[in-house]
Amino acid sequence: MGTVPGLSPPRSWGKSGHSAVLLLPVVAILLQLCAAFNLDTEKRVVFTGPPGSYFGYSVEFLSNSSSFSVLIGAPKANTSQPDITEGGGVFSCPWRHDNCSMIHFDKQGDRYFYINNVNTQVEFKSHQWFGATLRSHGNSILACAPRYYWRTEHDEPFADVTGTCYLSVDSLKTFVEYAPCRTERHGPVGQGFCQGGFSADFTKDGRVVLGGPGSFYWQGQLISATTEEIVKAYYPSYFLLSVAGQIQTRQAQGNYDDSYLGYSVAGGEFSGDDEEDFITGVPKGLMLYGVVSILNGKDLKSLLNLTGEQMGSYFGYAVAATDINNDGLDDLIVGAPMFMRRGSDGRLEELGKVYVYLQRGPLMLEPSHLIGQQAFSRFGTSLAPLGDLNQDGFNDMAIGCPYGGDDQQGLVLIYNGFAEGLIDTPTQTLSGQWASSSFPASFGFSLRGNSDLDQNGYPDLIVGAFGADKAVLYRARPIVSASASLTVQPTMFNHEEKTCELITGTETTTVSCVSIGFCLLANGKHLPSHLGFVVEVQLDSVKLSQKESIRRTLFLDSQQPFLLKTLSLENGERSCHETRIYLRGEEEFRDKLSPISISLNFSLDPEAPEDQHGLRPILNYETEQRIEQKAQIQLDCGDDNICVPDLKLAVYGDRAEVYLGDENSLSLTFNARNEGEGGAYEAELYVVLPPEADYSGIARNNVSLTQLTCSYEAENQTRYLVCDLGNPMKSGTSLWAGLRFTVPRLKDTHNTVQFELQIRSKNVNNSESEVVQFELEVAAKADVILQG
Repeated sequence: MGTVPGLSPPRSWGKSGHSAVLLLPVVAILLQLCAAFNLDTEKRVVFTGPPGSYFGYSVEFLSNSSSFSVLIGAPKANTSQPDITEGGGVFSCPWRHDNCSMIHFDKQGDRYFYINNVNTQVEFKSHQWFGATLRSHGNSILACAPRYYWRTEHDEPFADVTGTCYLSVDSLKTFVEYAPCRTERHGPVGQGFCQGGFSADFTKDGRVVLGGPGSFYWQGQLISATTEEIVKAYYPSYFLLSVAGQIQTRQAQGNYDDSYLGYSVAGGEFSGDDEEDFITGVPKGLMLYGVVSILNGKDLKSLLNLTGEQMGSYFGYAVAATDINNDGLDDLIVGAPMFMRRGSDGRLEELGKVYVYLQRGPLMLEPSHLIGQQAFSRFGTSLAPLGDLNQDGFNDMAIGCPYGGDDQQGLVLIYNGFAEGLIDTPTQTLSGQWASSSFPASFGFSLRGNSDLDQNGYPDLIVGAFGADKAVLYRARPIVSASASLTVQPTMFNHEEKTCELITGTETTTVSCVSIGFCLLANGKHLPSHLGFVVEVQLDSVKLSQKESIRRTLFLDSQQPFLLKTLSLENGERSCHETRIYLRGEEEFRDKLSPISISLNFSLDPEAPEDQHGLRPILNYETEQRIEQKAQIQLDCGDDNICVPDLKLAVYGDRAEVYLGDENSLSLTFNARNEGEGGAYEAELYVVLPPEADYSGIARNNVSLTQLTCSYEAENQTRYLVCDLGNPMKSGTSLWAGLRFTVPRLKDTHNTVQFELQIRSKNVNNSESEVVQFELEVAAKADVILQG
């Protein structure tokens, strides 16, 4: 990406000669408006810099053959340079410890030259923001101070904010200054306000490219040279240096003023000539719509311009290039963090937008986009190619929202790549830990990825939070792809076939049982030699959430409804296990119809030891960690085990009338029949009582009547009676039973009293009989006694 988000090119002279002021960093404006699943958040390393130094404003990896460390820019840090205030610095931090030390790129204070026999200060390093831009390539480090001033010689001397950079080569043994905008082309008309190093990057072969968005009345420009050319041209005693072989963009027509070319910069191959090209953001170009330009890497000639879709969205604020869809072609990613969209209430919301351009051929780009989800979060402020974070063959991206989340603490969203670009939902969200007070922490303002710091085969990510003077290293955990299988054999429990022995204490009984088997396979890249898993098998777990909590099946060995097992697997190994489960006795449960669920859940063992890098693997987020099979209880329902009852109900009463003012004893006799092909399971008689009636009990004085078990229940204002008719109520069943009631609460406002009766079962088909209504007439009876 190579941007210095938050700095705005300065102005001191307008074309008409009117005096202007140095623009405040755009970060100040941002603050007013805003305040990959396997990145390990528990083992993160937090680096802390000097308070108020903006430590974390820029971040970078330093990886060479001998060491691996983190580089962190602190552009407001004080240094040991004499008489310099907040010159800014770059810190080197061993990644295993929060023990950072400043790299001394420049130990000198401001330089003085004799001008007209007067010893005159000719450069101003205080508040130069050294370290605001930071990039590395192999043993080389480039750090820039885009607010560096130098004094030009005029009749009325003034200072130009040209910016400057320092290049370290040979593993911090050699330091050279590179200030390509410090030339004789003074003032705003030339390179006097260039701010060279506002953005910067290295190409893959180590070539340096700088952005200077303030050159030529803020048209901006790119400047590029090889590290060898820069080192060769450096002479410490020379103030103005010419770098042989350096290339740079030239001044354009006046209508390109105030465009800010060079605001952001990155390298990628888009022209089809196998030579790396330059991508640069021009966020104020084309009447503030913003432009991203692809420039030829050989001569900086324009190859292609992409235009933003909304004025003021700052399209091109950040740019990046990486091969997302693994087709061998670089793709382009562009941030527009101030993009606005109209919300559901009709008001505009600043959400931010990131554009993804898939390269389909030389200079042929196919656009898509991601849009932010939180207003004023500044989605797209920073972009970091991560490399293949989840090892699926597609490169991934981190996108910063430095003012998103609760209390504007900042967010970083991880998006995985696939064949058609970036998946539009983040697979991981990293949250800042430092809440906003007077100044937001700006977690996610700077990002850097695509380096494997701990050498575990997975790339890592650094996140800067300069408002809290913090930077955070997130290391990627190895990913385990695992799959499980579960079998039940046979899938039917037969009460008549009891082939297993159940030992309880000193007693042994035979029970109906089936065998279950499960296998677990695990594999992945760069995994430890052994992987620990926890496997849990649950029997009939649906019953836990139901009123009836009896598990119908148990494991034969333990007589428990669950099995918990810890397994250790080698990478690529399949581990299989078998056991048996049995069916409880029929008298212990009622539900014989519904299937018995047998579920397997597995996860990585949280107690397993860490690998040699101090990390624990993580399961692929797409892993199906729960699988389920079902078993049935053999029913008396034919080969298909599907029972279709035909329930019939007839009701008879011992009276047709009830009288006002009387207790009105009532006996109802009913005949319940199943004339269908199979049994009715959990068959019950439901009797809805009228408000005038009470239940007295079952009829017991007739040996021909079945003695039922009934329960009297109430729900809201409805009272009802539930009587068990059999489980199952077998095909061909015909039973007679009687119920006793009283009807004492009659009113002369009702002419009838009505009972409703119905047979219900849990069968899927033909589960109920028709509702039978038994009605009584309400009458008045005179009881006259004459005495005389």
